[in-house]
Amino acid sequence: MASATKPTFDLAALGRGRYGTFLWGESRPALNRVLFAMVRASDPEPLWLDLRPREREEGEPGPVELGWIPEDHLFLAEAPESARPQDAVANMALFTIVRPDESAASIARLSDFVRLPPIAQEIISRLGLGEPRHALAIANSDRVRSVYPSTVEGVRPIVNSFLEAPLLPFFASKGTPGPGRMAFEFVFELRVKDVAHWREGSLFPEKSPTESGVRVGVPIPLTQISGLAAAFAPAPDRKQSP
Repeated sequence: MASATKPTFDLAALGRGRYGTFLWGESRPALNRVLFAMVRASDPEPLWLDLRPREREEGEPGPVELGWIPEDHLFLAEAPESARPQDAVANMALFTIVRPDESAASIARLSDFVRLPPIAQEIISRLGLGEPRHALAIANSDRVRSVYPSTVEGVRPIVNSFLEAPLLPFFASKGTPGPGRMAFEFVFELRVKDVAHWREGSLFPEKSPTESGVRVGVPIPLTQISGLAAAFAPAPDRKQSP
């Protein structure tokens, strides 16, 4: 008798190092389901930042609508205004809070932090520094794409700010992103039609750390990813966290 197919990829690998993860694809509902599975594999109590459009959009429910995110771990921001980087504020703030004896590295970290949008600063400030490290999902980040850098050099300081918090940032973005996504340690394309057809989909690694064991350019069937099936629970289970 043939044995059942065993999972070939454990999402917990994304949280085993000082990594930032970027996920993109064409189905927003499917993206947010996979995003949820990713952060839950790294942290049993992840944080969720949901970037909302100005006008309500109809579609398949995601983790927030399904009630999977506890209220005290959920942050909502209207895009792009509430999630706009604070370059001007950052330049002014540094003059008032940097001490003469600060090292160049400390100044760089502080500069990166104060350039983050207010909602991100609120999340980091509420957590405080030190362990335990939490995973943070930034859902629907495509909605703020126009107000953020598009290059690796521009995006990496943002990733570093989260990692220094310490947080593990997981960004999900609908549509084809720019080259700035390569500022993350892990970059995946989600190739799936929609939530209903998730079993036919795959996760395509574009970038990964060598030590992770994830092979770049080799698609991973979604059915072979450990723990992912629970994130595609049918609608009747929508108030039960997978």
